[in-house]
Amino acid sequence: MSVLVLVRATANPGKGQEVVDMLTPFVGENPGLEGCLRVELVVHAGAPDKLIIVEEWTSVEAHKASLAALEEAGALDDFLALLAEAPVRTYHAPVDS
Repeated sequence: MSVLVLVRATANPGKGQEVVDMLTPFVGENPGLEGCLRVELVVHAGAPDKLIIVEEWTSVEAHKASLAALEEAGALDDFLALLAEAPVRTYHAPVDS
């Protein structure tokens, strides 16, 4: 069963569009990260510096391994520099109907 990762991020004032521009290449199915099935990006309708990234992964372990590799390589540095605070990540299991 896949897992959904919700990442809540708040950009520095006026930097929300820069975050969107940076993440847009990863939006969609098969974004090029091993174990990542899809990525969606949504922006708060009344506060464009507040974003939620919705990621579907094959497992929590796959997400954590990818995140650790990206952090070690410094690949998240530019993204994190645009944020007012550290992003908040939560893991969720889809409910079958």
